[in-house]
Amino acid sequence: MPVAVDGLRDDQWERVKGLSPGGTKGKRGPRTDNRRFLDALLWMARSGGRWKDLPERLGDYRTVKRRSYDWIARGVLDQMLSDLAREADLEWLMIDSTIVRAHQHAAGARKVEEGRMPRAWVASS
Repeated sequence: MPVAVDGLRDDQWERVKGLSPGGTKGKRGPRTDNRRFLDALLWMARSGGRWKDLPERLGDYRTVKRRSYDWIARGVLDQMLSDLAREADLEWLMIDSTIVRAHQHAAGARKVEEGRMPRAWVASS
């Protein structure tokens, strides 16, 4: 199985290509390169970079930006994610509790004022 460095693997692309809009045939060839566009969106999500930082091999950043806003407005990405979520393979899902932060008061420790117990507790003793 070929490994993509920062894009979709072939098996991943086969799973999502039917969910992406646009025809496969145009008068001058394929209308859009949805795979490269999704690779660009994944690059943006992983890197957290600005649109202008998008590598040229993933397309012109202005085109990718405009198209992503269009897909968001049309609900394409929401539909794609909800379709993929229904097919989720949760066999290997694990939650590591070492990364879950608790609120500072979650442990139930009593708050001590300047090393002494609050007056209400002293009076009730």
